[in-house]
Amino acid sequence: MPRFSDQELGMGRKITRRDFLDGVAVTAAGVAAATALPGAAQAAPAAHGHGQHNQNAPYPPTQTGLRGQQPGAYDIAHAVRDGDFEAGLITDTRESYDLVVVGGGLSGLAAAYLYRKHAGPSARVLVLDALDDFGGHARRNEFHVGRTMLLSNGGTVNIDTPSTWSREARDLLTKDLGVDLKALAATVKSDAYAPYSLRSATLFTAERWGKDHLVTREPGESWASYAAKLPMSAASRSALVRLNTTTEDFYPGLTDAQKKEILAHTPYETYLREKIGLDDDALEIVKRGTNGLWGVNVDRVAAADAWATGQPGFGGLGLTNDPWPGAGFTPLMQLKETEEDGNFYFPEGNASIARLLISKLVPDAFDVRRPDWREIVTAKADYSTLDEPGNRVRIRLSSTAFEVRNDGRHSVVVAYSKGGRNYRVKAKGAVMACWNSVTSYLVPELPDEQVTAMRYGVKVPLVYARVALKDWRPFAAARVSRVSTPSGFFSSFGLPTVTEIGDFAMPHRPELPTVVSLSATPNSPRLVCREQHKAGRRQLIRMRFEDFEREIRDSMARSLADHGFDPARDITAITVNRWAHGYAYEYNSLDDPALFLPESERPYAKARRTVGRIAIANSDAQAFGYTHAAFDAAYRAVADLV
Repeated sequence: MPRFSDQELGMGRKITRRDFLDGVAVTAAGVAAATALPGAAQAAPAAHGHGQHNQNAPYPPTQTGLRGQQPGAYDIAHAVRDGDFEAGLITDTRESYDLVVVGGGLSGLAAAYLYRKHAGPSARVLVLDALDDFGGHARRNEFHVGRTMLLSNGGTVNIDTPSTWSREARDLLTKDLGVDLKALAATVKSDAYAPYSLRSATLFTAERWGKDHLVTREPGESWASYAAKLPMSAASRSALVRLNTTTEDFYPGLTDAQKKEILAHTPYETYLREKIGLDDDALEIVKRGTNGLWGVNVDRVAAADAWATGQPGFGGLGLTNDPWPGAGFTPLMQLKETEEDGNFYFPEGNASIARLLISKLVPDAFDVRRPDWREIVTAKADYSTLDEPGNRVRIRLSSTAFEVRNDGRHSVVVAYSKGGRNYRVKAKGAVMACWNSVTSYLVPELPDEQVTAMRYGVKVPLVYARVALKDWRPFAAARVSRVSTPSGFFSSFGLPTVTEIGDFAMPHRPELPTVVSLSATPNSPRLVCREQHKAGRRQLIRMRFEDFEREIRDSMARSLADHGFDPARDITAITVNRWAHGYAYEYNSLDDPALFLPESERPYAKARRTVGRIAIANSDAQAFGYTHAAFDAAYRAVADLV
């Protein structure tokens, strides 16, 4: 419950709040464009060459308010799922392609690129996506505060542990797209905030702890010293110290494999309670430590995965990186870093990778022709070029497929809806790079076993909110860079990573604008993971932009009002990236017995079988919500077709 009134929070302030219908801003121009054939609105202006981009074209990265899977974007898909969709008149566009890709995320864009790499530059490809921006979860958020451009990721953040990537995925990133990982790591300025002696902090809210406390931890401060400042009992503080400092072996006499066997079947919360001695108060501030990777709290993450990803409490077990017999690694146990790995991060997250793929597919899409990995960050995209009739590759946004079927042995027919009208195109093949659950409703020829397999996984719901501030003086006054908010809707908020890449440099002086990031992974503890994700999704779909905005303003005000923060004055824009259907479901050893079967017998492997000329991509097909999994799925799907 907010502590401040709406007036104090600045809820009435005139920041941009747009309404969208199927990803299109509701304006007279939008209605007019919706009545034309696909691509006609983009083709109407005189053709413009490189450097002469359409300044009036929509530019989704700068749109604020409720973004991601915004209201209206999934209405048609839900109607198809519920059996309520009536196609009515379907206009044949008379377009014919070599490949149609359903889904314009990283997997879909990679599939389009890899197909043309094999088939040749004359191959014609159409990419359909239900959202109004390309990249899927690789979303760019762009703010302009005065003359300052601020960038942030609206979804997937970084390039994780490339040493574990397949050769095909790594070659796509480093050779085809030209990303120099070593040079990219050097663009992160890890010491940018050093002059300000910033610390981490935790907000203990009045509803749970009697009054609002902002407790900071000094760099290098011992756990005993830090715990002494926490508003909880001595027993709770002692348990937290033990959690972070223990060197005790809780399974004496057992082998490495035997310990991992136990941990793989033990919820991390059970381990924390029974082995470390955490009570409810101590758990309150650590329970969300697993949210960022799994979207659920410690109650439904295996202790084995918690250990593998660096969660505390395992210091005395003496575990090795070797797999345990009979099961091998759980998925995230594969992500151990090596010397090759580092902080590979674009200021807009992996949206830069999506933009690099677009630059390969539609050469005139940016004001820099075929920008390299440095230039792509500041290159301006002209969205009016994406679906021009002369393109060999056409990217058709705000277009929701509702049926994909084989048409004989050598072609497919794809029907989709755009702007309230329905269309049909033909192709020699199709790649379904949308979610598996969506594909299960769109392809009528799928056998029942494959449909069941496709609906097994449940996307992880999540929210990435981004807040543009006119400056960050209150953070400097409080000497904090990130605040954990364990009892609030959002898990934390904090200052951005500072990067300097190409012509872009993230401002990092307190008197300059900045963009603050917040994250949330709504769930329902005690249920199995898939049911928790469904409950979180239902919550997100019900929430309005104003609900998110109030939570953002309140948590920041509670934390920083004593240091001069005024949400009504300091906030200039808010973008809420709502991903009710977020990252791919990853199997875990608590809830997914199939994890212990040969891969070919797991639901995600059964789900990705090609049906005629229809192949399956998306990270769902790998059951792994990472960029390289999306690439691997694209590579496999294209190989299945060609």
